[in-house]
Amino acid sequence: MKFTDFVITETAGNSVDPLGYLKPSGEVSSGLFRPFTVLSNHPAYQGFLAFAVSFLENSLKLGQKNFPRRVRDLEILWGVLSVHGGDPVINVTKYEPLTGQESLCLDDAKKRPALYARLNYGALGHYGSPSTTWRILQPNGAGLSANGSALAEAWQHRNGFDFADLANRWMAGADLFAEKKLDDWARGFRLAAEPEPAERKAWQTLIRDLCRREPVIAPLWENAVHEDILALGRDGDTYPGFFPGLLGHYKAHPELCRRIELCDRFERLSGLVQFVFECEYVRRLDYIKKIGLSANSLPSQVTKDVREAARAFRRVQGPREFWALPGTLENATDYPTMVATVLAHHSAHQRGKGTSPFITGDAIAVQDRVDGQKFMQFFKSVADAPETLVSATQWRYHRNWHFERAHLWQQYAGIH
Repeated sequence: MKFTDFVITETAGNSVDPLGYLKPSGEVSSGLFRPFTVLSNHPAYQGFLAFAVSFLENSLKLGQKNFPRRVRDLEILWGVLSVHGGDPVINVTKYEPLTGQESLCLDDAKKRPALYARLNYGALGHYGSPSTTWRILQPNGAGLSANGSALAEAWQHRNGFDFADLANRWMAGADLFAEKKLDDWARGFRLAAEPEPAERKAWQTLIRDLCRREPVIAPLWENAVHEDILALGRDGDTYPGFFPGLLGHYKAHPELCRRIELCDRFERLSGLVQFVFECEYVRRLDYIKKIGLSANSLPSQVTKDVREAARAFRRVQGPREFWALPGTLENATDYPTMVATVLAHHSAHQRGKGTSPFITGDAIAVQDRVDGQKFMQFFKSVADAPETLVSATQWRYHRNWHFERAHLWQQYAGIH
């Protein structure tokens, strides 16, 4: 259970995307659960955000300068209630000093700059774009949609309590911990609290409207994945059955199956390429010196698997090519050529962002990007059994395609 995240996930000087996977993976992922991002943890965030926009709209509009700071004022209130109600949260150390005090007013929170760091993160930053995709927020930034207003109203009222009453007192400077029914407020509005029927109904409407706009993905919501298939995606031993399970479940929907297969093939190719890149990085580390790739059949197996994975991806990507790397790899004839292609791609991607490549010639240019010892453990396992390379790398570098998140949203909306 997570409340909010004030951690930078990527900066120009500290890239977490050395091979340029971010854009193509987003393209692939958007063919299934477009409203979700890697930071979409719980639907209650979007209910809270809808409430915050509704609560503030009489004094501030969505695009105004102070709007993010006022949302953070409210977010701190909700975060403290979540902690008080027993929900663990991201960066809990920022909230624990608040919850441990005898009294807490908004002015107390404002004296802690860390709580107001990264205003483009948290509920507004992480859920603003998904809320626009859901049509909770209007695409033009004008505020809430009609469905968004319904969600805000529903989230606001739980167990006979009106969150606007508490928010008004909080914004006016009242002591939160002087609230006589603080435990009841926390139980009703903490992150894991059960939604009221009106909130479930609001989500059902949002999901139904999404399916109407995007009929190809409607079966993902109308014929939810069974738990036994979801379970296959949680363990490396069972993961090879996950995508076949999905394809079997949705076999009556060819275009949806193509999109699911594209996820599978993207994951296979990106995992293999990541493995090659990390091989080359670790091979240059002083304390490892050399990886014995020439000692067995692994180089030819890697080359063959990368080439086949690139061709398989291109066969199902559709008429519009949105990822150039597969086309440069599908005809790689030997391991050195394939390695040179991967490293050239990495270098061009990094320099295109204005950052340094991790590898320059035979040297490491950016330190501490791969844990050499952990990688060597994995390397030895696939070197001893090259035939396991595809499944092993796919699991090691697998991605979140949001099926578990959709399961949570469906439960929350009461449609499971």
